Amino acid sequence: MTNSRILNYTGVVLLIFFVAVSALSQVYPTRAPQPARLPPGKIQLPPQYVYESRRGKDSHRGAMVRSDGFTISHDIGRMAANYAFKYFPEHFDRLRRQTHLNPESIETDIQTLQGKIVWRQRQRINGDEVMVVLLKDSTLIASFVNSYANFVAKADTSDKVADFFLIVLTYQPPGK
Repeated sequence: MTNSRILNYTGVVLLIFFVAVSALSQVYPTRAPQPARLPPGKIQLPPQYVYESRRGKDSHRGAMVRSDGFTISHDIGRMAANYAFKYFPEHFDRLRRQTHLNPESIETDIQTLQGKIVWRQRQRINGDEVMVVLLKDSTLIASFVNSYANFVAKADTSDKVADFFLIVLTYQPPGK
């Protein structure tokens, strides 16, 4: 075969290949992206936020992301623990009762945790205890104790703090 016939033959084969692929894509369209599901339960998001599902092993993880990038992450489920608890006095008392550990080491750990706290509060909301902590690095943590739901954000401006509370306090666990 001459070089021109090989080039023509190759061109025809490529043309047939592209036509076949194009035809198949019409028969078997690609899967359309599924809308992101919200966290378990109910939560209200302002219009400038979108919900992003995240991968979690044994709990539901995700984030509410504002158009400028401000993010409120969540971890919801029985295995999610309580993120805020370690900053409350009950946790410090529990640490002090661990007799198998060095008491000086325990006190150092407690002082380290206490040194991170700006403020902490509890409130009963819709029948659930909510523990809220603001840390010195601007991290806000809200844990719904009975619902096993944690919300965390780096809220370094007043509008972020406001959005955090306006969104998180609308949370209602499944079945409520």
